[in-house]
Amino acid sequence: DCADIYGNLYNWYVVDDDRGVCPEGWHVPSDEEFMGLEMYLGMSEEEANSAGQRGTDEGSKLAGNSDLWWGGMDGVLENNSEFGTSGFDALPAGVRDDAAYGAFYGMGGGSVFLSSSAHNSNYAWGRYLNFASSCVYRYYNNYKRYGFSIRCLQD
Repeated sequence: DCADIYGNLYNWYVVDDDRGVCPEGWHVPSDEEFMGLEMYLGMSEEEANSAGQRGTDEGSKLAGNSDLWWGGMDGVLENNSEFGTSGFDALPAGVRDDAAYGAFYGMGGGSVFLSSSAHNSNYAWGRYLNFASSCVYRYYNNYKRYGFSIRCLQD
């Protein structure tokens, strides 16, 4: 079962629910908390505050388990010498859309981590790791209805 390997995917409404998706004493990190992690890993504050593709090797540092990521010549993420060094161990779980059949796509190629920060009524901030880049993508165009990975952070 894929969930046993990659974990579950959650939409923003689960993340925003008062009952909490994380265990007691834990929470889904905000966009600002993700920025703090990225700066700890070496990203400049200016880069952390920008959107789109940012940093140098922070994406490789956040990723883990090279056997699951698409490799080959384009496997820049896992071929970086910093791959897996942060202990975050992000897995390429892909995403799930909100169409009638809830299609899954991108497994092996990328991972999107949803933050607890909304951008507007339709979108939330998140982080995207892609097999073809060692950077981290910061985007607000993550549809709140789609399923993404989350990571719980201790309070």
